[in-house]
Amino acid sequence: MRAVFITGTDTDVGKTFISALLTKAWDANYWKPIQTGLESCQGDTETVQKLTNLSEDRFERPQIELNIPLSPWRAAIKENKPQTKVNEIAIPAKFLNSSRPLIIEGAGGLYVPINETEITTDLILHFDIPVILVARGGLGTINHTLLSLEHLKNRGIHKVYVVMNGPINTDNAEAIKRFSKGIKIIANIPHSKSNEIESLLSYVPSLDSIEK
Repeated sequence: MRAVFITGTDTDVGKTFISALLTKAWDANYWKPIQTGLESCQGDTETVQKLTNLSEDRFERPQIELNIPLSPWRAAIKENKPQTKVNEIAIPAKFLNSSRPLIIEGAGGLYVPINETEITTDLILHFDIPVILVARGGLGTINHTLLSLEHLKNRGIHKVYVVMNGPINTDNAEAIKRFSKGIKIIANIPHSKSNEIESLLSYVPSLDSIEK
């Protein structure tokens, strides 16, 4: 099984939209292990399925589902649900046995607490798979992106790629590449008002090409 973990530099950076785009472009399966905020939204699994128009067998429900729109740690406490350790989170067997790649979307950014001692980064280390960091294309992205990349490096995660999402800004992309010591920006995805992913598929390189 080939899998990548999708995370973001910030809230509303377009992580779910990019997850859908990559799922469609790479003919992949999709799984979000942890979903919060279900009291006010349908959940990202349903969103990605609608955006990609792929069959239900390409998806699996989150292992952890919480209603309150908070971090998994705090939402579980407020809902009187048990805390889940990252080593208790397991990729569904049907994906392990699939020939298709797997897109795993995280809940929020790298420092989002999953329980009282572990964060999203610990989940990435548990899965031991490459990371795609979704970053804004516009103002403020340099600082957020470089801090996220430095954190991943400090935790020993080195197979990391970046997708810039939103208005294309080549100056920001160049600064990120330079000061991250050559991180690979695999795609610059322009803003899409309609959320039509079909028109953006040409911006996504093949999975084989980014792994070289």
